[in-house]
Amino acid sequence: MNNKIKIPEERNETIREELLRWLEGRELAIGELSKVVGKSEKEIYDHLEQLQKSGLLVIIPAECGKCDYIFESREKVKKPSKCPKCKSTYIQQPLFTVSSR
Repeated sequence: MNNKIKIPEERNETIREELLRWLEGRELAIGELSKVVGKSEKEIYDHLEQLQKSGLLVIIPAECGKCDYIFESREKVKKPSKCPKCKSTYIQQPLFTVSSR
């Protein structure tokens, strides 16, 4: 049995502070944020939801790649599974940025 203890990496800023720094002046997708911060997409989504509640996060809505439907009224940070208009699952991910502080 392999019982390795995972030692947390040393950080000078919180994950949310790092996300805010990366999003300042940029529009990034969840995959890009996951890579630059070094955390799973699931964990990044949790932090983005908290930033959204605080009013700092701006979501550029997801868009259907087939019929160009824009998910403007959607409040969830996660990508929708299918288009309500044409039922396509080819959905372009939402992008994230921060509001001017």
